[in-house]
Amino acid sequence: MNKNLVLLATLLALSLPITGCNKSGKLAEHSTFKTPSGPVELKMKWPVGERIEQDMDMKTTMEITIPGQPAPMKQDMTMGQAYGLTVLSASPEGGHEVEMDFLSARMGMKSGDKTMIDYDSTKKAAPDKPDPAAEVFSKIVGSKIQYFLDASNAVDHIEGVDDLMNKLSSGGDAAATAAIKSMFSEGYFKQMMSANLFLPPNAVQPGDTWPVRFELPLSAYGTMVLEYTFTLQGWEMHGPRNCARLDFTGTIVTKPDPAAKPGALTISILEGTSTGVCWFDPELGIIIDTTMNQDMKMVMNMPLPGKPGAAPRMQNITSQMSQAMTIKLASVK
Repeated sequence: MNKNLVLLATLLALSLPITGCNKSGKLAEHSTFKTPSGPVELKMKWPVGERIEQDMDMKTTMEITIPGQPAPMKQDMTMGQAYGLTVLSASPEGGHEVEMDFLSARMGMKSGDKTMIDYDSTKKAAPDKPDPAAEVFSKIVGSKIQYFLDASNAVDHIEGVDDLMNKLSSGGDAAATAAIKSMFSEGYFKQMMSANLFLPPNAVQPGDTWPVRFELPLSAYGTMVLEYTFTLQGWEMHGPRNCARLDFTGTIVTKPDPAAKPGALTISILEGTSTGVCWFDPELGIIIDTTMNQDMKMVMNMPLPGKPGAAPRMQNITSQMSQAMTIKLASVK
């Protein structure tokens, strides 16, 4: 499998966890929420009929060391996606049904001065420049996923993932399809709706901290483990909204797949760190405007082509990586 496509799938996993927004619709209105004098509960809200549209952008710089090459290879990547969330219904038990639809996708990759990928679903592609990864992503735009949340805002179950997998499997480059499908699993979509995991379990006031830990399956590549410490720094105006400012720091590592076969591709994340800040609007019940920076060392142990039946020869590829992410809502209506 192409190492660039494997990196792409892993980077997408790192871009998921926290949602945010900017001034549009309800966000342009001034808060009626007053700064509390004591602890307050921070909880996601899902009003029936509400629709939000989110936009994520990520920039990644990598320095990749490959055995036998005289110098590390420099690579720059940009990725983005926009999607909508519509609250369809509420259950008597306090749960909600939420529909996600993918609005657009974009990605770019440069290796040195050479452009490897340049795709934006909102622009017409050049017919003489086919892009296998872009072809797969184009099938995602317009797809819909149904979420069923319980009263605690945790994902109870999801519908529509199998339909999307079938759509991705129809034609296209096999390597690109396999890499993207390994990322867009049910676990991936669950993480996209797990912002409630970052909120405190109890009422908090400025200075309070709480731990957050979750695991993200990476298909046959193992499991990514993220551990954070969140702190309520205080209350501040973010545009016209009175928000709780949440600062966070954390670590990122991977656990190998215990069922992995000898000679299979493996990915290890070492020395992974993450820092960022997000603003939570308790009146609207949503996180707004998130920025995040991540640094890590990624090691891929890849099998080399060889004779059928022979023990595979392996190659270690090391990438020193830095990421900067912003996550916003384009609108809340």
